[in-house]
This record gives sequence, structure tokens and C-alpha cells, in this order.
Amino acid sequence: MKNHTKLAALPSTLATPLTPMIFTALLSFYSAHAANTEQDIDVQNDEIDVTLFRGAANNTYFPVYFRALPEEGAENVAMEAHAIDLRPERDVTLHVEIYNPQGSIPLIVTPGGNGDTEGFGGFARNVAAVDPELKVIIYDRRNLGQSEVSFGSEPQMIEEGEDLHVLIQRLDVAPTAFYGMSSGARSNMVLASRYPDDIAALVIAPLTGGPYAAARLSEDYFFKYLPEKKLATRQHISGLPLTTMHALAETELWSAYLDRNTPKRRERFFNSDIGEFLAAMKASGEHLQATRYQTALGMKDEDLAKLEIPATLILHHDQYSDNLHPITNSRAATTLIENSSFKFAPHLPEILAAILPFVKKHTPKRHN
Repeated sequence: MKNHTKLAALPSTLATPLTPMIFTALLSFYSAHAANTEQDIDVQNDEIDVTLFRGAANNTYFPVYFRALPEEGAENVAMEAHAIDLRPERDVTLHVEIYNPQGSIPLIVTPGGNGDTEGFGGFARNVAAVDPELKVIIYDRRNLGQSEVSFGSEPQMIEEGEDLHVLIQRLDVAPTAFYGMSSGARSNMVLASRYPDDIAALVIAPLTGGPYAAARLSEDYFFKYLPEKKLATRQHISGLPLTTMHALAETELWSAYLDRNTPKRRERFFNSDIGEFLAAMKASGEHLQATRYQTALGMKDEDLAKLEIPATLILHHDQYSDNLHPITNSRAATTLIENSSFKFAPHLPEILAAILPFVKKHTPKRHN
């Protein structure tokens, strides 16, 4: 990755009126980044696709999101962890972490890729540290982190969107702001399309789209488990065909899931039906493939154009080499979503400058 001796200027979005506390916090963050003049702010990946997918484990260029180091004041942010049972509406329990639990402005963070609270909780805490009014909620989607396994019958992003609808009811935070990263943004867009009253403001950071993204992500997330699917961008996992949940447990993603979870969660995994898992992989991969020529992966353009929720699209770089989150698709989305804007924001200060006025403007306060 290229290194530049280059100092970040305060973004033009800071012209938006901010409270003195937020403005001071932003200046503090900028001072910290400015002290390191070797910080690369081009955000250029030496892989062909700048990505959050693989659980961000290989994502060394995005410390703002993945396993983020605590910013000033983050160590003082209160956190509550909950296991939220979504039954009877949804057959799953989700792991939820709430930063600033007494905050009055709810903001739900949906991690990208196969990411979870372990990887992205630091980002949620850093956002919460800027303003105690922000009640920052981050959660593990079904089948990830410390949430239960539940494969469902619909494509993954639809199942996750329906989970979110019930989770919002359980937490009593509607309408809430959302910050979704890549695949997390897809779940949030499903929610926005089906239950617009749940969402006050939508941050898409970043939007995924295009034929390459459809091929790569459908294969990396789903088709790699299906020997009948011909792959173009990666190889199948070894040991196919999968005939038991015990065989699935030997794969990279699922062995990590089992290692971090409770005996009860592991028992639920092994009691699941391998046929239901394989059917879910097929449905989810084909769902992504079906939208390869749409602006946003997993969404038809006509549905995207129907969204009336205020939206801000954020891209973590300004490079045209990112084939998973193309700049052109983010810009196209702003032409479809009527009340939307688009910003480059590679580091926390730029992200805060983009989202804080936006979230606070559109999200009603809820007092505990």
C-alpha cells in the first residue's frame, strides 16, 4: 500500500452546525490522525477488491471498522449485553450489545461481511464515545458471532431483515437510525423496503453492487458449499458433498462459530438439518446472482427507488479498483433514492462528520 506524507483537511461537511461537544471531539480525532503524517488516506488495497467480506479478517486497511482501537473516551462508555429472543415471530435468539444504554438517539450498527460484535464492537463504542445521546446498538446476525443458528427458508438478507423488524420491537427503538456495512447494509435495505416506519435514517457504508460482486459474494458466502454450482472466482471447500452438520463443523467459518459459542448454541447447531443449510445456501446465492445488473446487490432498482427514508451513502475509499463496492453504483443509488447523499469517508472523523448531523436531524429522541 502506498504511503503518503499528507495531512487530512477538515471535511466540508463540518460546515453543518454541530454542538460544541461534537465539534471538540472531531477536532480531537483529527489531531490524533494528523500527528501520524505517514497515515495513508488514499485507502488503496493491493488486492483487486477492497472488501469487508471474509469477516474482515484480511481487512488490514480498515481499522476504523474492524477491531478498532479505542478512541479518546471510549473506555468510559457503558455497555450492556443481551440475548434477545425473537420468538414466536422468528425462530432465533440474537446477541445484542448496547453502548450508552441510557442514550436517547438510537443508532443500530449492522456489521459487514460475516462480521460480528467481536470484530466491530470497537467501532460501535468509538461512535458512542463522541456523544452520550447516541444509544449505539450492535448485534450478531443469525448464524454469526454469539447468535443462534437458524437457516430459514428465505434468502439470507431477507431473513436478516425480518429479524431486524422484530428486534426493533423488542428493543422499543422505532424509528431508529441504521448504519449498515456492505452485507449489513443489504439487510437494512430489506427492512427499509418492507417496514419503513422502523427506520428514521439510513447510512449505507458501503453499498455493494455489480456483476463481479454478485459472482464473488454468492460464491464466497454460499455456493462454495454446493458441488453442483460451477464457480468462477474461488474454489469449493474441501470434503464435498456435505452430508452432516458434523462435516460442516469442520469448515473455517463454522468451526470458528462453534469455538466461541456456548454448549447450548453448539447443540442447536448440531441438531440442525444439513439439507436446510444447503437449501439456504442455494436460495441466498441465487438471490444475489439475480440482482447482478441492479444498482444494489439483493435489491431491484424499482424497490430502491421506492425508498423514502433519508439516506447517506458512505464509501471508505475513492478508488475505482473496488469491484465489490463500485463508486459508480453508490452514485447511481443517489439518483434512485430521492432523499440521499454520497460522501467519501475513510476514517472515523470523516464518518462522524457525515453521520452525526444526519442521524440527529432525522432520528426522534426516545427517553428511557
